[in-house]
Amino acid sequence: MSSMQNFLNMFNIFFNQYLPLKNSVLILALILLIILFSPLLFKRFRVPGIIGLILSGVIIGPNFLHLIESTNSFELLSKTGLLYIMFLAGLEIDMQQFQHNRNKSIVFGALTFLIPIIIGYVVCIYVFQFSVWPALLLASMFSTHTLVSYPIVSNMGIIKNRAVQVTFGGTIITDSAVLILLGFITNVVTGEINSFFWFRTTLSLGLLVFCTLYLLPKISRWFFRNIEAQASSHYIYVLAVVFISSYLSELAGVEPIIGAFLAGLGLNKIIPHSGILMNRITFIGNTLFIPFFLISAGMLVDLKLFFEGTSALLFAAVLLLVGLFTKYIAAWVTGSIYKYSKYERNIMFGLSVSHAAATMAIIKVGFDIHLFDQNVVNGTIILILISCLISSFVTERASRAIAINEKEVARKTHDKIERILIPVSNPDNIQRLIDLALLVKDQKSNEPIYPLSIVEDDADADEKINIVRKVIEGIVEQISSGDKKVEVLKKVDLSIVDGIARTAKAYNISDILISFKTNQGSSNLIFGKDLSTNLLVKTKQAIIISKILQPINTLQRFIVLLSPNSELENGFFRSATKINSLLKQLGVSIYVYGLDQTIRSFATAINDKKQTFYKYMPILSFNELDVINKVKVDDLFIFLSARKQTLSYDFNLDEMPKKLNKNNEFTSFIIFYPEIPKILQNEDINNITNTSIEKNYVKVKKITGKITGIFKKEDYKIDNSEPESDDKN
Repeated sequence: MSSMQNFLNMFNIFFNQYLPLKNSVLILALILLIILFSPLLFKRFRVPGIIGLILSGVIIGPNFLHLIESTNSFELLSKTGLLYIMFLAGLEIDMQQFQHNRNKSIVFGALTFLIPIIIGYVVCIYVFQFSVWPALLLASMFSTHTLVSYPIVSNMGIIKNRAVQVTFGGTIITDSAVLILLGFITNVVTGEINSFFWFRTTLSLGLLVFCTLYLLPKISRWFFRNIEAQASSHYIYVLAVVFISSYLSELAGVEPIIGAFLAGLGLNKIIPHSGILMNRITFIGNTLFIPFFLISAGMLVDLKLFFEGTSALLFAAVLLLVGLFTKYIAAWVTGSIYKYSKYERNIMFGLSVSHAAATMAIIKVGFDIHLFDQNVVNGTIILILISCLISSFVTERASRAIAINEKEVARKTHDKIERILIPVSNPDNIQRLIDLALLVKDQKSNEPIYPLSIVEDDADADEKINIVRKVIEGIVEQISSGDKKVEVLKKVDLSIVDGIARTAKAYNISDILISFKTNQGSSNLIFGKDLSTNLLVKTKQAIIISKILQPINTLQRFIVLLSPNSELENGFFRSATKINSLLKQLGVSIYVYGLDQTIRSFATAINDKKQTFYKYMPILSFNELDVINKVKVDDLFIFLSARKQTLSYDFNLDEMPKKLNKNNEFTSFIIFYPEIPKILQNEDINNITNTSIEKNYVKVKKITGKITGIFKKEDYKIDNSEPESDDKN
């Protein structure tokens, strides 16, 4: 017995002397070990990793083993994690889908705010016997939710699911309403409510929205355009923007999470969702900052308080039931209105049921101004813990079911394996080519991108290919820090075109992406034709030719030109999908030109049957098109063209990139050539109006014009329009 007593005394001495840990390096090491092993341990029991992090916080926190306590540095990292969650929620919203689901987000936001606050108010008044202001403040707590389970849907790859997008939109609505209500109640209780309060709140919130949604995109475009070479500075800039916006939110009288969310919305169209910068942002956040927040949420729980009597347990049980029931009703009603599936309703409930940041803000403020007692604080902490656990379980199961279903649908609609080959001979173009490949690549595809360092076989071939390979591997190292897959290839061949064609065939390549710049110059001429022309003849894959002269995320106006009858091409759907993937990640002002039938087919292919995503501009032909003559510096022209001797080849459209390159040296453009088309059907042939005879006639007219222009004093100038007499003839 004495030995046991001695052991306990020694343990108490050790505990009092060395615990809680005071060395910041040791504290950081312990937290990193928890972040590393906790998800791995709980995954063996089929428990979401988020729960492991929260429970780990409970165990090491000041209310259990007290291994660490909340230091200033730990609180900073924890708050950074919370701001990061809200920032990523705004950054990863698919704005195209958000616009499509805007009304649904408003409905869900209104329901998930009103239903909990109304039911909660009734319970607080008639069950807890609270007075008006404490009852209203506590009821507003039920309306809040924090996207604690965001990493789950992110890892499952279903961020763009309609139910997830609606929940993200509803989050900002309900949390903003609750936090504004918090400021109102606080000022009423402290006696500071007056007309100046409403003026200050309205003005400050208006300035916050103006700065984050209007000024921030303009400043960011300028920054990314002028600081292009320093990749690491881009991430530091983004992190600074998050903190500055959060601070401005505090100055406006609302919680900093609102400013972080608005910063995400402001940068949504500036940071491509598939780019290297986005990969870096999500990787660091999910690996470091967000786990710190989840651990800190668990450290708030004090389990000992619930063994001191039944009143705290009963109070916590009622709070928990109200919190879970009201959020489930809001998700169920919204899902029923819009006929969502069971799993989509569940994921709305799972994402919106977790209470954490805003809930703690409300309880802390209420406790400080003496509206709440210790029972409310204890009950709220249990609500936070259990709601986060339930949120993780429900979101994990629903996300898995939705992800499996979406992959099955994708497998049925996309039978062809997507593999993008990027032949590179000029190291200067690699970065932008890989950026573009990441933007147009199907995000559900697990296939890697294939950069190909290829040079002609000569005496300096080995030296050239090593230079290109080293540059490529440097870019690949940045991409591979996350979940992007890149496989570097190298080839020396007597013919660049033949080498590309053979590699494409050997690796079952679906798309070949080349730079327009590499096509210029006599060194690339083969039998009088440039590289791209020969590549279009010798390959069957889809070809993408890019001329991007500035960071693609700094371009502001996107002009899409669809070749007539391109909807009849075999690769139309895949090309339209890639163009849409590019547009929805970057586009601010987007115009789509084409024949009426082609536009309708394009809108159907990208699931925009109501034609609301972009500004569609039906035209009769490409003979005369003013937009090609009114080019701006920040324009990006996107051509859906076609190989010669195919259904949708249009001479006028085919000449436009050449005209742009000649007359507007600093204009960026991308040309998409679909894969070799299917066999013509009789009804398709009857719909084709631009016959090869007409195109050849236009060619003859242009050649004649050049010859006669030699004998004129005025310089010849290319004109896309045809004379009126041509149509009559």
